[in-house]
Amino acid sequence: MSHTLHSYSERVLVLAPHGRDAAVAADILHAARIATEICPDLPALVREIEHGAGFALVTDEAFRTADLKEVSRWLSDQPPWSDFAFVLLTRRGGGVERNPALARLSELLGNVIFLERPFHAGTLVSVARSALRGRLRQYEARARLEDLHEGEERLKAALDKERRAAEHQRVLINELNHRVKNTLATVQSISAQTLRTAETQADAREALEMRLLALSRAHDVLTRESWEGADLVEVVSNALKPYESSGESRFRIKGPHVRVTPRMSLALAMALHELATNAVKYGALSNKTGTIQVSWELQNGTAPPRLTLRWMEAGGPPVAAPSRRGFGSRLIERTLAQDLDGQVAIAFPPTGIVCTVEAPVA
Repeated sequence: MSHTLHSYSERVLVLAPHGRDAAVAADILHAARIATEICPDLPALVREIEHGAGFALVTDEAFRTADLKEVSRWLSDQPPWSDFAFVLLTRRGGGVERNPALARLSELLGNVIFLERPFHAGTLVSVARSALRGRLRQYEARARLEDLHEGEERLKAALDKERRAAEHQRVLINELNHRVKNTLATVQSISAQTLRTAETQADAREALEMRLLALSRAHDVLTRESWEGADLVEVVSNALKPYESSGESRFRIKGPHVRVTPRMSLALAMALHELATNAVKYGALSNKTGTIQVSWELQNGTAPPRLTLRWMEAGGPPVAAPSRRGFGSRLIERTLAQDLDGQVAIAFPPTGIVCTVEAPVA
């Protein structure tokens, strides 16, 4: 059983304010090793019942003219498992069948055992033990009800957990399907544009492989974050890591920690890859002295906050605007702007390419 009985739960409460009935009954019960406590008046009896008791032994005269409102209230409020018993000591010849007052008490108190005075010690002990056994059965019923209630609560919690898990799994599956479709669309677009713009098959294979690896690295960052977004510092660092030279850093990365959405993470990673690839071929990374600064700042005064990211090359060969925009430029200026719901601009000053991205962070 889950409930431990309190030491008060099996005691007998005695209310017999007149004569020696209380003392006599207490002595008999104590001799039978039954815990007993004498209450001086009716309010004390009600207080002790509230603390816990096996049953109450009361003389009929203690109830005859008393205000039983508090007793009635407690009996009405007792829990469903409880049926508290009263052993009512009556006068000889004053049985309930001939005494209307006792009949009314029986109706009020409910579980009543009548015992005529003077009583035999053995009879009192027998009645007391019978009443206590009945009370113990009630406590056992209470414990079973509590166990059933706890089991029901555990079952409800388990079912609710399973329901939430199933719902979460459904959301994850839907999200996974959405991401797979988006990734396949991205791969299809990258493949088509790469094959269309590459001059040779070898160039196409190399460019396609590098772009797919860039996409894979961006996916790795998001996977570690359970696809709930990523830190922009990590997105930028991972995208540019393959272009770092051994023993030296050609990149200057500067900006606060900002959580960006999965869509923004992928778009920025692909754009940074295209910019870095172009820098290796024609820009700041094509010689030994060029450097690239990638910086960003967050404007919190708007709703949602807006991110401004800037790519600036310096120290490379002189730059001139190309006569024809390649796939990399189109991917950055059009696709990136569309994916980010923002604005992207690429400038070609002689000192090196400058790319500015402005987009909401939501």
